[in-house]
Amino acid sequence: MSLATFTKQQIEKLDYDVLYDDWLTPGDGLKSVELTIDKPGLTLTHQNVSAFAFKAWLAGGENGVTYKVTVTVETDDGRIKQDEFKIKVKEQ
Repeated sequence: MSLATFTKQQIEKLDYDVLYDDWLTPGDGLKSVELTIDKPGLTLTHQNVSAFAFKAWLAGGENGVTYKVTVTVETDDGRIKQDEFKIKVKEQ
């Protein structure tokens, strides 16, 4: 599912949240998270995972380039969900 498109500047390091509390069933939680970026330049600096949410810290990128970020999660009960969002790098 495509979530949103965000804009950032090259110098910025920003956090992006993906929330799963409305999707998860009672008693289920996130077990693993994999993040991929479709082209080089934008960098995952670190990530935080809780039972119901994923936070990605992204930095860099090339001016004028839009990156597709794909997040794939697996839950304790074995569900797998994939979401995407886009980051457009634009100097202001």
